[in-house]
Amino acid sequence: MKLGVSGAKVDILATSGVLRVTVSPRQHWLWILSEAVLIVVFTKYALRYWVAMPSMMRLFSVWGIGGAVVAWFYQLSGSELIEFDAKGVRIRKDILGWERIREYRIEDCSSLEPHVKGEGDEFGLQCKVGWRTVRFAEYISEDQANEILSTLQKELPDVAAKLEAGPAHFTTLGLSS
Repeated sequence: MKLGVSGAKVDILATSGVLRVTVSPRQHWLWILSEAVLIVVFTKYALRYWVAMPSMMRLFSVWGIGGAVVAWFYQLSGSELIEFDAKGVRIRKDILGWERIREYRIEDCSSLEPHVKGEGDEFGLQCKVGWRTVRFAEYISEDQANEILSTLQKELPDVAAKLEAGPAHFTTLGLSS
């Protein structure tokens, strides 16, 4: 892996009416190490000036350090499992054995598409659930997002149609005989 290049390992499996996508982040060891050093430095700074900090600053420090530690552990050992079937979409995120599951009924979901990454934004897929936009499949590339959506269209066309799923710049050509 090149220095500074991050990404994800994506496994796609279609069986018995379910498309299962496993996303595991891959970060370069130098970035993981530098994040750990920054967390330690910021924690030492916060502890040194804890007494002089206003209560709100203490709260933000604990929240920021806690979030950074959880994100760091996710990059080391986390994974995300996304399942599409006729009933719904399930997004299961696992960090060091702690699992968070989000489930959405297929009738409530629409506009499944690749998410264009912005500055500090690491999400790769998004869909509308009611009035909200739900983002998932962290660290995947646009090509990986398009592969997931193409596989969904191929393996579960009814589900893809309900989700209005379509890869960016993807055109289906019909051949007539």
